[in-house]
Amino acid sequence: MREKQREMVAAQIAYSVEKALIAEVELSPKPGLVDAHSTGAHHDMDLSLFLRSAKSLTPFFKQMAIVSWNHPIDQELREKIAEIGRQAEKAMLKATNGVNTHKGAIWVMGLLSSVISQKISGNESLDYPQLFETVGKLAAFPDSKFQTKQKSHGLVVKKKYSVNGAYEEAVLGYPNLAHALTSYESFSTDSKEQKQLHMLLVLMSTIEDTCVLHRNDETTLFKMQKLAYDASKCLLPNPSFSELLRFCQKKQISPGGSADLLAAGIFLVEVKSWEKKAKETIVFSFNISKTYKHPVCYKNNPKKLGE
Repeated sequence: MREKQREMVAAQIAYSVEKALIAEVELSPKPGLVDAHSTGAHHDMDLSLFLRSAKSLTPFFKQMAIVSWNHPIDQELREKIAEIGRQAEKAMLKATNGVNTHKGAIWVMGLLSSVISQKISGNESLDYPQLFETVGKLAAFPDSKFQTKQKSHGLVVKKKYSVNGAYEEAVLGYPNLAHALTSYESFSTDSKEQKQLHMLLVLMSTIEDTCVLHRNDETTLFKMQKLAYDASKCLLPNPSFSELLRFCQKKQISPGGSADLLAAGIFLVEVKSWEKKAKETIVFSFNISKTYKHPVCYKNNPKKLGE
């Protein structure tokens, strides 16, 4: 019975990650990022590429959730999910003909999938503070099997500008994502797309996005953050948001780090709904199994802003 529950929960987690990755890329319009209407600051990526990439990763997030079931948060688990993550990256590159679409998302979604599975198996709370604290603990264990002689763009940027990157954000327990989720919940609108774009703008205004710094410089990053902050203060479209769209296109800014965390935020919003429904039905594991649906082919039907 417990093995069946593990399979069902792992499948639900992986499917929800896939949905979140697709929801992120289809959300439109986004400053500098690939969406349903534009390739943003990219010339080698489009919507169809991201959809193929997202679907190629689903089996690996399921594997991470399976190995994390009833597993303590320790060095062994960290290395298990790291190895699966490397396999996921190879699958992504094969699906995209070598284009890096979701490397950052594999990192954050892998950690979240692992911790969520581990907590569900132990009947623990999925509240954000406890969740992020455990993610930080898991991320802090070293990946001793990982070796590379090449310096990534992120490492070069972190050293040059003395900023936090994806690793530091994870070890700290994703404080910027936690802040964005709080802002998402309090943003006054019934439009899911407006709330998601608001979360993206909050992330863009707070994180030191190494993707932006790699393509540009600190002055450009600060200008983008200021425009995103101003745009986040009211419903879209607004003048600051329109200026932000133009600025990102002119400077060829791609806030990829913010996009990865937006997808993670969309995923966590759904995860939180599981626990809410579980409290209504008393038995958490039964509810997860009941709500699971096998992944299906998505139709490209992006929603426009405000729908």
